Amino acid sequence: MRKKLNMLLGSALMMLLLSACANSAADKVELTFWTTTDKGEQTDFLQQRIDAYNAEHPNVKVTLAPVDFGTASNQFKSALLSGEKVDIFRSDNSWIPEFADLGLLYPLDELASDKDRASYVASALQSNEYQGSLYGLPSVLEAPALLYNKRILHEAGYSSPPATMDELLQIAKKVSSKDRYGVYLNNDSYYALPYLWAFGGSTITDDKKIELTSDNSISALSFMLQLKQEGATQKYPDFSDSYSRMMQDFTEGKSAMIINGPWAVLEILEGSEFKDADNLGIAQIPAGPNGQGSPIGGHSFVVSKYSDYPEEAYEVIKYLTSEETQLLQSERLRTLPTQTSVYQNQKLADDPIIQGFKDQVDVAKARPLIPEGSQMFNDFTPNLTDILLGKQSVQAGVQKIEQAWKLMLNIE
Repeated sequence: MRKKLNMLLGSALMMLLLSACANSAADKVELTFWTTTDKGEQTDFLQQRIDAYNAEHPNVKVTLAPVDFGTASNQFKSALLSGEKVDIFRSDNSWIPEFADLGLLYPLDELASDKDRASYVASALQSNEYQGSLYGLPSVLEAPALLYNKRILHEAGYSSPPATMDELLQIAKKVSSKDRYGVYLNNDSYYALPYLWAFGGSTITDDKKIELTSDNSISALSFMLQLKQEGATQKYPDFSDSYSRMMQDFTEGKSAMIINGPWAVLEILEGSEFKDADNLGIAQIPAGPNGQGSPIGGHSFVVSKYSDYPEEAYEVIKYLTSEETQLLQSERLRTLPTQTSVYQNQKLADDPIIQGFKDQVDVAKARPLIPEGSQMFNDFTPNLTDILLGKQSVQAGVQKIEQAWKLMLNIE
């Protein structure tokens, strides 16, 4: 009798264990994470951090799925509108206003505590806001700065980089020669923003007022043209393969200065001019007569409005933008931390590259926080190119851009 009872108790216990396991498996939260990181070190790093999170949270399984950056914005919109499961997405900051305006993102206002918010660099967090609500947490912070070849400037008699736009013109002309030029002039209108802000100009305000045709904006673009006309920039007949040319010339010592962001550092340090990393100088983009600035940008993690597990998704992105992750990421990938305290960490406090870009972040500005913000360069760049190539005047170019933007913004 006792033997039979023990068998019954054993069977009952086994059933309870099997039931518990089944319930545990059923309760496991599965999250799909789309990332726009490149297929190299960035994605490898992100996968390692997700693996660590999964190990620390056995009730959660986060699956990483890389998507091509060039098509990611449209893919994300199409996926959510067609009911495809995407819980977390790595978004370019310029896409966030549009996603939020379309109602595709889960607002994080009730999930993000005041303590959580206060830990991030203020301008980085601002890029995740739209109409008073928070829609993401910043993972990578970007702000182009003035990168310069210390050797070239020193040989020309300069112990420090230009602090003003007038000095930029003066130094760029001084170091230019038959085989070298002072500063690369980029026709991509993203790189024109620092010039606009230096002269007190602007593109589009957050309330959708177009300011590119203002006198200050015209002065800024005219100064860019002046750099070219006075022989301070590259002498190529066009801007074909512009970014690659800029990087190659700088790393080979054919140019003394460029404007570029922290994403370019790893490639620059592989160049012949910068085998000794101490030769790379990083400074704030020169101030102009009416201001100073650089476009604050980067990438952030957002949560889909249609996720079944928004709270769990928030905990994942909080972990992936934490102080620990940000420090590891900066050490490995040379990215700018989005957590304020990380800049004071001893491992980064004496890093001239990180701290050089941090100085630029301190004077960086947000691009227009409007749904159309990512589209404004579509007409800006080709018209700026024609201005710099002398195919149209500055006034004619900004008027064409204004007309295109009015159509984009549905302004009469």
